[in-house]
Amino acid sequence: MSIFKNIQPKTLIYFCLAIIICTFVVNYISIFDFKPDLNGDNVHYYALGKAIASGKGYTNIMFLEESPHSHFPPGYPLFTAFILFLFKSYTALKIANGVLFGLSILLLFFLAKRISGNLLLALLTCLLCCMQQALLRYSTIVMSEMLFTFLSLGVLYLISLLNTNRLFGKDRSRRQILYFTGIVIGLNYIYFVRTMGTSIILAVILYMLITCGQKALAWLKSKRANLDLQTIHANKRTFITNLITLCIIVASFAGAKTAWDLRNKSIGVTQSDYLKDFKKKPKGQTMETFSDWTERIQHNLTGYVGKWIPTAVISDEPAFDQKVTTKDLVKGTCIVILILLGLIALPQLKLLLFLYIGITMAVLMVWPEQYAGHRYFIGIIPLLIFLCLNGCQEALRLLTRKLPQSKTVQWLPAGGTLLIVLFFLFPQYAKALKPQQNFATYKVWNEKIADAAFVEYIYAINWCKKNLPDTARIACRKPDLFYLFSGGRKSTSFPQYATPEDLLKNFEDKNVSHVIIDRWFRHGYVTVYPMVQKYPNRFKPLIQIGQNTQKQLPTLIFQFFPETINSPGREE
Repeated sequence: MSIFKNIQPKTLIYFCLAIIICTFVVNYISIFDFKPDLNGDNVHYYALGKAIASGKGYTNIMFLEESPHSHFPPGYPLFTAFILFLFKSYTALKIANGVLFGLSILLLFFLAKRISGNLLLALLTCLLCCMQQALLRYSTIVMSEMLFTFLSLGVLYLISLLNTNRLFGKDRSRRQILYFTGIVIGLNYIYFVRTMGTSIILAVILYMLITCGQKALAWLKSKRANLDLQTIHANKRTFITNLITLCIIVASFAGAKTAWDLRNKSIGVTQSDYLKDFKKKPKGQTMETFSDWTERIQHNLTGYVGKWIPTAVISDEPAFDQKVTTKDLVKGTCIVILILLGLIALPQLKLLLFLYIGITMAVLMVWPEQYAGHRYFIGIIPLLIFLCLNGCQEALRLLTRKLPQSKTVQWLPAGGTLLIVLFFLFPQYAKALKPQQNFATYKVWNEKIADAAFVEYIYAINWCKKNLPDTARIACRKPDLFYLFSGGRKSTSFPQYATPEDLLKNFEDKNVSHVIIDRWFRHGYVTVYPMVQKYPNRFKPLIQIGQNTQKQLPTLIFQFFPETINSPGREE
């Protein structure tokens, strides 16, 4: 724009960065939530990090019996261990995720600017990401999404700077070697952060494989065309350099995966839990027939095109069970078309982004539909926003291509995109943030923001923390939440379904001393309470939380005895 004509490029970049940082800080502070999140995974990450920081290794320490952990990869727990070692605070972990998110947005700015050559587009993309409700939500809870987003954007940015044609030649620069080292380390660490991280690793490998193929063809063509020896040798060196680059990436990933597999094998784990989950249907059945898979793909395709992708780009939080209407599908299809148009219009890195986004979405098409949502593709949401804006600009450019060219017409695509962001997307993003901002004003869980049954469960945990000795062996439905809200005390779970006889033996084998029966999780009353009724002289009631009426049941805490006890009104 003419108003920026006399401004130095670096000054303009600093100005954009200042706007982005201020926008991020204001929005992050407004949604920062001091309350522990109720997602069980974030408690596991916290406990695993605490185990590593305290020198116990990669161990489950939340339960009565400690054991080596194998479900979650160790990348994010290592990060949490580092933060806990420095600050010893659960809140510090939340803030650390916010810092990662802020750094991710800065990386996105430089990546978007480099691969599009458009400073305004990079600025608008980052400002929207500063307000995107799903990204902000995961930046204030103890989950691996922000570390994954930071690493994946970092790898993409380093690849955009890398010149693989001269990486191992005599004229290579030290900076290029540093870029490549960062890419290799980043890709391997991504594998240990999230299983879905394999998508960007495979994308980079395929990208380098295609690049090697192109360089090999150029070398063979130069030989067949009988070009001068200098050109032939140059093409050969370029091919060999790219091939070495590919081999190093593949070998390092294979080594990292083998090391993790061998570690799991050493503790008796031969199959990933994710493979077991992969074949589960929403109601617990197992995928068996071809029609099962086609139905899953159809369901996921409808869900992601009609609900999850458009709400990620426009910023909204739909209900998980919200049905996709024809109108939703039309709107989602238009957004997907804009994303593809924006991808095609990119002057750089379009193939790699296509592979990364394509592989991610291909995995999500066959992933269990009960696990759908923004969380599972959160690493590419910033890229989808960027590509959609670029698609809007490219669509406007195509529409104005046949108009008489003038300065006004030349600025129509950028101006039109700016108007779309200012008058449609910004208000929508701000509206979507309101629930999070209101929710964050409550510093602790209470009846105003949570189900009364959950509040009673937390009260029961606090009662146990204050009134039971550290040696108490407590059984409850959610040991992870018990560990978090009790300040690190251990407990054990009980089967969701079991006969009174089997459950009694389970309690005896685990040397259980106390049990919480709550109404938040129905299995307390479905599974445990029948045992209490059948063996009343093995249980002593300690406290009742909540009312026992026709409409609700109370939360109960019992003391369990390994042998029958005498109590008033009871017989031996």
